[in-house]
Amino acid sequence: MRRADGSLTRALHAAPGRPALLAAVARDAVELLTDPVARSLLRQCEGDSCPIVYLDTSRGRRRRWCSSEVCGNRERVARHRRRAALARA
Repeated sequence: MRRADGSLTRALHAAPGRPALLAAVARDAVELLTDPVARSLLRQCEGDSCPIVYLDTSRGRRRRWCSSEVCGNRERVARHRRRAALARA
């Protein structure tokens, strides 16, 4: 189901144990990787050395980072520092 913030979530009807959680993750992974439309939305984060792969559900499908607040902010700070260093040189 889709939350109000746009993120996707799966409703669990009871507190599952580890085997049930692993089964849900495996089932979701199989569904994602066998669906060509969903698979086309998989993206690798463009953050330096960030290993995260995410599902791009943004409106324009142009999301670049796993998190704008973390990886995106690091990229913007690095870009600003490069420009500032060039301006001082």
